[in-house]
Amino acid sequence: MTGKWFDKAFSTASRHRFSFELHDLIGVLMRLYLCEKPSQGKDIAAVLGAKTRGDGCLRGPGVAVTWGIGHLLETAAPDAYGDHLKNWSLDTLPILPAQWKVIVKPKTASQFKVVKQLLKEATELVIATDADREGEMIARELIEYCGYRGPIQRLWLSALNEASIRQALSSVKQGAETYPLYLSALARSRADWLIGMN
Repeated sequence: MTGKWFDKAFSTASRHRFSFELHDLIGVLMRLYLCEKPSQGKDIAAVLGAKTRGDGCLRGPGVAVTWGIGHLLETAAPDAYGDHLKNWSLDTLPILPAQWKVIVKPKTASQFKVVKQLLKEATELVIATDADREGEMIARELIEYCGYRGPIQRLWLSALNEASIRQALSSVKQGAETYPLYLSALARSRADWLIGMN
């Protein structure tokens, strides 16, 4: 009799524990939408039902929407590669970085901190910047700089009205599909830097 009661009690306890563990697990899952600008983020958040205002973001059940203000990062100036490059001189040309350095833009540093923290919390990321190579770079440079290593998807938006957003949400792309756009934008950015600084 005791054995049957124990088995029943243990089984019930196990089910309750599993229920709590599942609840805790679901509680930490978060899909993060990374947008290019605040207005874009607010439009997408409205469709997702993310109505709770946070610092530089909007949150809903299992979802958060945040944004850049254009680029939050920029390629470092020549003096970041050595004191001998603080002043432009023919003697130090050409300047050809062996490893490129990127820095946080001072004017938007506070929003960068928000994005960085949310990328730490995210279990899945959806790039929701403009559907072009510059939009891709705005998101991808943040992903690389902040060291995000989770799954990535791409929201490919043609417009920001509700119908267009819902259509894009129903056909989200895999992140790998648009990664080449980032490489294209990165090549253009570095070429501009090399020409401008040399």
